[in-house]
Amino acid sequence: MSDKNTRYANHRQAGVTLIELMISILLGLLLLSAATAMTVKTMVMNGDTLNSVKLNQDLDAVIQVMVNDIRRAGYTGGLFDFTDGEDLNIPSSSCILYAYDASDDGVLDDNEKYGFRLVNGQILMRTTCAAGASCATTCTAGTWVALTDPGKINISALTYDTLNSKCLSITDNDNVATGNENNYWETTTDGVTRFPCVTPVSTDVTTYVLDANDVYGVGTYVAPQSGDRLIEARQVNVQITGNLVNDTAMAKNQVVAINVRNNHIRVVP
Repeated sequence: MSDKNTRYANHRQAGVTLIELMISILLGLLLLSAATAMTVKTMVMNGDTLNSVKLNQDLDAVIQVMVNDIRRAGYTGGLFDFTDGEDLNIPSSSCILYAYDASDDGVLDDNEKYGFRLVNGQILMRTTCAAGASCATTCTAGTWVALTDPGKINISALTYDTLNSKCLSITDNDNVATGNENNYWETTTDGVTRFPCVTPVSTDVTTYVLDANDVYGVGTYVAPQSGDRLIEARQVNVQITGNLVNDTAMAKNQVVAINVRNNHIRVVP
């Protein structure tokens, strides 16, 4: 056999050694493992994002129902007046009761007495309450339906407060003690679950502040006198905290302030 044929035969028999093959397989496995890890991480991140969005959407939906309904408390169409606490009351920090004339017929029907409360990690909404059932003061009275699904979301906290509500005097009176004209005073609520004009007597509200725009300046002032007209501007602050049942680490907290549209007008007895 010539040298040329010998070189050709040796070239046809050349191949990959066992070590080279093992190194190639190892590099392939490393690349595959990295790609798999990246895929898994992406899927986990996507799952967390979806869970976060889902929780936000559910809490937003609950908050929006509360905002839209509570701010209508006290509406009567001018046909009748609610008594103190009848149209809006917070018997406890996790329960709010309210009412309005939804049908605009001048009558407060059983299905116009609403409420929200927290029970065993679930938010309930009252849809009706029969007359004589202490509907304005008792959080267990009436028919309640579930607003959240306890199989998906656990509500760990729901609180209401009346902070930043104000009681305003709109009556002109002469302050005999100082000689100044007491034509405006206001106070914030003195409790978390009570509005400032409820039971409007001098001992009920403790801080009276002269309007900053008054010609006499700002200062502590006298209590309202008998016959003074009061406007109660009510604000309900809501805080809700919840987490996913299948992922307790995924928790959200939301806070909203609801300005009630229908102010109360009261006269000091």
